[in-house]
Amino acid sequence: MNRLRILHRLFSRPQQWAFALLCTLSIGLTACGGNASSGPKGSAENVSILEVLNSSTSTTTPPITLPAGTDSISMATFWEKQVLDGFTKTGVLKAYGYEDFKRLTLLTVPTANADNGKSTLFLITHPDHQAQNGDIVTISGVNQDSLDVPYAFFNNAFEVIRRDANSYYIKVPYATSKREVFLLNANLSYKYLECAGTQTVVQTPARTTEPITYLDGYEVRVATYTVENSFSGCSPAAASFTTFKYFAVTNPRPGNVLKYPLLGQRVVGGDFGSLEKTFDLPSTPLKSGDKGTIGTMKFYKSSNKVFLTGSANLTYEILKYTSNSVFIAISTEAYNDNYNLVSKITEIYGRDPLVDKDYKLIRTTVKYNNPRRNEVIIE
Repeated sequence: MNRLRILHRLFSRPQQWAFALLCTLSIGLTACGGNASSGPKGSAENVSILEVLNSSTSTTTPPITLPAGTDSISMATFWEKQVLDGFTKTGVLKAYGYEDFKRLTLLTVPTANADNGKSTLFLITHPDHQAQNGDIVTISGVNQDSLDVPYAFFNNAFEVIRRDANSYYIKVPYATSKREVFLLNANLSYKYLECAGTQTVVQTPARTTEPITYLDGYEVRVATYTVENSFSGCSPAAASFTTFKYFAVTNPRPGNVLKYPLLGQRVVGGDFGSLEKTFDLPSTPLKSGDKGTIGTMKFYKSSNKVFLTGSANLTYEILKYTSNSVFIAISTEAYNDNYNLVSKITEIYGRDPLVDKDYKLIRTTVKYNNPRRNEVIIE
């Protein structure tokens, strides 16, 4: 069974799931999450720039701006530095599952006031809701006031305060003194935290080898890419894998000036990946809104390229949220051997001019195309 099928099977289960194969399909600039920081603190080291990213993509939070900078981004230079220098990174990983319920009628009752009388705790009865403390439920479709609470206050996202398997509390930002039971007609969308842990990624500097290593007839530099995962609530609780990545010593594509383009990769005990089309990154500085295709990789059972197991398309986009600071988004869409979408990996790079000399990966999001809509976020 190939790895794409294993991934699809694992992430189709409405239960705790494994992560041993989380990153085997990624061909991004840093080849898959985990390197969201340069040390063990994970997102704690990137708080300022993550806040800017979150506020910039939010529809409700006022935008936060970074300090002024004079950025000039060359993705080709960025790529060359990582190929030659390698990196060691650690990130905090959280994995979620989603489930929707349409047009429910929910037994609901206000139980107490909170926030110095500015909010009200409502007990909602939803049999077998599966939510735990801290999970998020988004309520929508409410179009009638309940008791004296305007319906708009219910159409929002709330943190679940679990009472038992069939009921939980939410805190609605409206104070009411009434305590009558009523029926809430609504749609519910749950965001379940299914797994949490850390991921450490190490990529060695890409070196020439003795004897010389060739791939598709071209001399290559070889880097070893390892991932160590440690989880709570996942199965297995720990997992690791190793990938060898091959970078051309001389760009084999006429007219392309990118140094050390990726030619392919081999997952130990897994698939072999080879670039079907040109792997390329712009050598000139990029501006807001620029986007393009970096390359397409085909996956096979072995290096003889006889049995196709899947493919991945890699693209880039420059997202600009302030007048002087930008974010770089690298996306990898992975498909199985029937060309059905399996997952989309998005890596976001950013820089705080007051803190960071270079751009760094601040968030990786992996979204799976399965009934549970599993999502992994690494910061």
